[in-house]
Parts: sequence; C-alpha cells; structure tokens
Amino acid sequence: MEKKNKIILISIILVTLCVIGICVYGIINNNDIKETDAVKFQSEYMELNDKVNEMNGKAYVNVTLSDENTVKYVSEAKAAQILEEGTGVIYFGFSTCPWCRSLVTTLAKVAEAKNETIYYLDVLNIRSTFEVEEGKLNKTREGSKGYYKLLELLDEKLEEFYLVDEAGNKYDTNEKRLYAPTLVAVEKGEITGFHVGTVDSQESGYDKLTDDQIVELEKIVKDLIDSKNKTEVCTKDNC
Repeated sequence: MEKKNKIILISIILVTLCVIGICVYGIINNNDIKETDAVKFQSEYMELNDKVNEMNGKAYVNVTLSDENTVKYVSEAKAAQILEEGTGVIYFGFSTCPWCRSLVTTLAKVAEAKNETIYYLDVLNIRSTFEVEEGKLNKTREGSKGYYKLLELLDEKLEEFYLVDEAGNKYDTNEKRLYAPTLVAVEKGEITGFHVGTVDSQESGYDKLTDDQIVELEKIVKDLIDSKNKTEVCTKDNC
C-alpha cells in the first residue's frame, strides 16, 4: 500500500510540474505576443527620452507613445508595394532623427484617434551616404536596392540631393533623397498626400514644439490621412 501511495504521489508531482511548465510556457508565449509592433515602436522611440545626442551634445525631444499605437513595421518591398498598388499611410524615419521625434507623438495620436494604421519603414541604414573630403564628394555607402526602388516610385515628389561643406561649396550627389521624416498617403497606388518634416516654423528638430505648432502639425497629419479617403465629386467643372 505504501508503495502504491508513493507512485500516486510521484504521479501527482509529475502532473503538477507539467501543468506549471505549460503555464510558464504560456506566460512566455504571451509576452512574445505582447511584443507587438506598437510596443516595439514605443520602446524604440521612448528609450531615448531624457538622453543626449553624443554627436552634438543636444538633448533629444521626449516622445510620448501608447503601447496601443497603430504603427506597423514594413519592409522596403512592402512599402514599395503600397506605393505601387496599395492604400495607406507610410512613415519614413528613424528613432534618432530629431525631426522624426518631433513628429511621432502627434502622428501616433492622430492616427490612433482615426484608427489609421501607419506603415513604418526605418530608413537610417538603407539610404546611400556621402562625405566631402579635400574638395571631393565620395559615396561612403551605397543605398539598398529597395531604397532605390522607393526613390524611383517617389521620383516626382523628391528633390535633388546636394551636400554643402563648411565653406559653403555645393556638391551634386546625382541622386534624390528620401528625407526623414517623410509621410506619404496612398490610395490604390496613387499618392494623395506627401509631407516632409514637421512645421515650417520649427527651426531645429531639437526644439520642443509649441502648442500652436502642435495644432498646426495635427492638422497637417489629419489632412494627409484624410486625403486618401476623399471621394471626388463630379461636377460640370471637373468631369
């Protein structure tokens, strides 16, 4: 009888351990699930709050983001697909870009209110880079194939890219540039809205936006999002 009780006890212990193991696995799995694009975006941008850019000693603008923001990370190929045939709003930027940091709090707030997905492509490491050395322009990194595809699709909206050295000399890179931040609204492969930067009155990306500037930026973002949903009304003047 004692032996039988021991077997029963061992069985109960084993079952208990299995249940605990399943629960632990479930918790870990749930944590993985919770690491959504929204949480990743929030963490990526907010981890630089109260920190200084070591390159210039300037303090980054603090960002406020909900862990339920509507940002979805996309690849270069997916961004290109949206531009070619899709519908949506694409945000090109990166977390250490000061102008991007001035934009994202407002962008996320407006997008959440409108339940609008923001397709996000980090462009920091896909763009070509240049430097001027001894009066000569050198390309220090070739842009990715996907990046050049985006330049091609956005060609009509982009400006020629020039570098200016400390003496004020201007150098033509012979290519255009996808600046950060850039917002693009697309409807069925047609660009309906395009905006670069924040507001014209912001002199530096390290300057905190004023209340009036935030209101202006909110309108810019709202209008850009709404641009892809407008239905053209046929009148005698435009049909």
